[in-house]
Amino acid sequence: MTRKNKHSRILLIFFNLFLILILLIIIDPLVGVFIEENEGETRNISFKENKPNSVIKVAPYKKDKLNEPVVKRTDKHGFILGPGEKSTDKIDFIFLGSSTVENENVRENKRYPYLSIENLNQKLQTNYISRNAGVGGNLISNSNLSLTVKIVDLNPKYIVLSSSLIDILYLSKNESYWTGSKKLVESSKPGISLLKSLKELLFPNLWLQARKFIASGDISDFQGSQFSPKDKHRILSHYEKQLDVFINTCQIYNIKPILMTDYYIPELIRNNLIRKKIFNSEEANYYVQTLIPSINNIIETKSRLHKIPLIRLNELVEKNELYINSEDGVHLTNLGNEKVSKIISTFLVQHLAYEKN
Repeated sequence: MTRKNKHSRILLIFFNLFLILILLIIIDPLVGVFIEENEGETRNISFKENKPNSVIKVAPYKKDKLNEPVVKRTDKHGFILGPGEKSTDKIDFIFLGSSTVENENVRENKRYPYLSIENLNQKLQTNYISRNAGVGGNLISNSNLSLTVKIVDLNPKYIVLSSSLIDILYLSKNESYWTGSKKLVESSKPGISLLKSLKELLFPNLWLQARKFIASGDISDFQGSQFSPKDKHRILSHYEKQLDVFINTCQIYNIKPILMTDYYIPELIRNNLIRKKIFNSEEANYYVQTLIPSINNIIETKSRLHKIPLIRLNELVEKNELYINSEDGVHLTNLGNEKVSKIISTFLVQHLAYEKN
């Protein structure tokens, strides 16, 4: 067989396969009409994590003088690694929360879930291993799912939870944790699922690069809603129940929880919420002056009730705009991470000494 004939035969095979595919696409819905069967709706649990064993580069904060891409590496569990770290099942400290824990745009050696335990090891001459389980956009309900699905099986000694500001923001604009774009149960549309699968299969690298320049849709979670931050009882009630889920799950699995309040600069948060048209001026003031102190009070109450260590970042770190992303008032810069790491490591030194006694 000549090379030309061989190529023609291959093309003919592909053409026939293509025709068969088209026929199946046409016939499939007709079969459903005549047989009168419906397999029902496909639903999935929405489990958001950083992809395991990934290496991506993202833009640094504008205040980063080096102005070079930031590396974000993950281990086999999808946890963010520090410089030189590798996958392991032996983990002592896990830091859990959203983007304020993830610190995606911060230097690899500055992210506080890594640096605070490095500082701790230097002070105590120990070899504790920490992992950053923060995921941008995750609410405490999402973190609780991660806790149950993959963290408890690793049996870490401690889990440090920092999740409050994004929760009360989301609940200000959505009825509960079970509604809106971050709800845990989602319907799966076949066409969209197929496109996502093809994207992952055919264009994984192109998509990875392109998504860095696509604006996040998270803002839509908080805009144009009938709900209000002034619905204080509903908001605090939902959060308190999920905080109880976290505490109880840790205690059931003999993991020691540590609670931590979020660091923030009130005026920057207020200006950001108004600028992005998430809240009007009155709502923004209520969020900053009433909701945030109320959520911190719940965290402190749970700490006392269950005798859980509490790191009060909102009180222990002075309000310094060099520590925070001025565009939102909540995300720590490289310098902010260094400052917070010292606070956390100092606290843990004292707590571990207390535990021994």
